[in-house]
Amino acid sequence: MKKYVIKYTLEFIVIVLGISVSFWVNQVAVEKNENKERVKILTQLKTEIKDIKKYTNDRMKYWQDDIDLYAMFLSSEFQINAIKEITSSKSRVEYNLIYYRDFEPPMNRYISIINTGSFKFIKSEGVKEALTRLHTINFSNINTSVQYEKLLKEHLIEIITKNHPELFFASNDSKISIEEYSKLLKIAIDKNPVLKSNLIIQQKYFETKKSLLMLYKYTLEELDYELNKTLEYY
Repeated sequence: MKKYVIKYTLEFIVIVLGISVSFWVNQVAVEKNENKERVKILTQLKTEIKDIKKYTNDRMKYWQDDIDLYAMFLSSEFQINAIKEITSSKSRVEYNLIYYRDFEPPMNRYISIINTGSFKFIKSEGVKEALTRLHTINFSNINTSVQYEKLLKEHLIEIITKNHPELFFASNDSKISIEEYSKLLKIAIDKNPVLKSNLIIQQKYFETKKSLLMLYKYTLEELDYELNKTLEYY
């Protein structure tokens, strides 16, 4: 009897060990595949960050030029040469007046990760927190500012159309130089307090939008750091 007990006990132990080893091997394979997918996702995010940095740097330059142009036309000292250092085009000045600049950074990889459920593979709390802050809070704050700017632009178009239609005619007249167009615009601003006050408000929104973009860029750098740190681990 004792011999059979020992025999069956050994067989049981062998079976348990076999199952345990098989389970362990399976777990190792699963973890290896998950790590492979994790590195793939983190690398994709790293690539997208590079694209976003280029986009935000371009946006920062354009937004700063917008602020500088407004400051020049609102200043008591009007210097056409300073304006021409930013642009030699009437269209660029007019664009600054009546069009708003949207904010649409490349987010396709991030959106794909969210939609496919791949976000679960990201284990780093630092990466997850920075990603969420960048693409929800920071992004939303900038777009809210853009929407307010859009409303202000619509109101500005009404003011110019009603009180200064000659500005639109001048911008389309190839015979009128940027110097002449800029002087017409400066005269209109100085003579119309409603137009001037509207531009001052817009300038404040430009400054706010720029500050929000700086916060966005700060979070972007933080995310880049967290991604690099996490990728080094794998």
